[in-house]
Amino acid sequence: MIIIDGSIGGGQILRSSLSLSVLTQKPFKIINIRKKRSNSGLQRQHLTAVNSIAEICKAKVKGNELDSTELEFIPSKVNSGNYKFDIGTAGSTTLVLETILPPLIFAINEPSNISIIGGTANPLAPPALDIREVFLWHLKNLGIDINLEIEKEGFYPKGGGIIKAKIVSCKELKEIKLQEPNHGQHYEETNVIAVCSKELKEKEVAKRMIKGFKLNFPIKENIKNEEIYTNTLSPGCYLHASYCYNGCKLGMSVLGEKTKKSEDIGKECALKLKEEMKSGENVDSFTADQLLIYMAIKGSGEIRVSKITDHTITNIQTIEKFLDVKFKIKDNIIECTK
Repeated sequence: MIIIDGSIGGGQILRSSLSLSVLTQKPFKIINIRKKRSNSGLQRQHLTAVNSIAEICKAKVKGNELDSTELEFIPSKVNSGNYKFDIGTAGSTTLVLETILPPLIFAINEPSNISIIGGTANPLAPPALDIREVFLWHLKNLGIDINLEIEKEGFYPKGGGIIKAKIVSCKELKEIKLQEPNHGQHYEETNVIAVCSKELKEKEVAKRMIKGFKLNFPIKENIKNEEIYTNTLSPGCYLHASYCYNGCKLGMSVLGEKTKKSEDIGKECALKLKEEMKSGENVDSFTADQLLIYMAIKGSGEIRVSKITDHTITNIQTIEKFLDVKFKIKDNIIECTK
């Protein structure tokens, strides 16, 4: 049984371990789960990820309780089908989806339809739009077909958001080969989407967020923008932007706060995306972390990222425990080999 020390990082270690355990059919035990976090142990979204993937593969699980700091997981065969999972809080629906995707993508003969209820925009997780517009765009280039529908947005504290995904089996995974710098960028377009609860429409929050973005973004032409006002259980908003060049796509999302002006949300999003662009990389630092597991499954590939985070390092260490691959990092190039 593989032993994982969860004290070296956060929930990503757990999620990667769950995904790879089911893919490889290797059992694992994780100890000290999120030990360095203020709310250590399994929180609601982590527990939902555990129970969801356990249901999909009929796993034997010990320690799947709230606040548990140890978990033992013994996987079995993956079953495609129709599944519905409810986090019960505003916990991240996208992180639950991220956990169950790999085994369903590579271990099914028929499409699966997944519905997850909870939060769609969380401070420490990629919003649903970011997953749909950027991460799944990259997966499509790898030969992975996933359709994601954001049926309802859900903000803290009540959540109530709903995402639905149709996952089709991947017949052949393509290699990620994005290592060449693109300093001579061929610009294509920038897409900006503002998502707000309907009660924020009177104050024109979406329009003001987009305005703040445009005023602080270095490129003024070919910017497409969209304002979305929607019914939510709790008020909230966020801005998502993606920058397309040389057949690549970088993304950035910023969540709204009560103490922050709408224009400043747009400004923050623009400046953060600008930093990703300045580096001339092919994958933004957030998406890069999500793609590591797919590089490892393929057993080869290279990406160039804007920065190497502790999150990335701990994820790599976890992946290497399950798969016979090695990652090398040099000059912000991440290379995976067998």
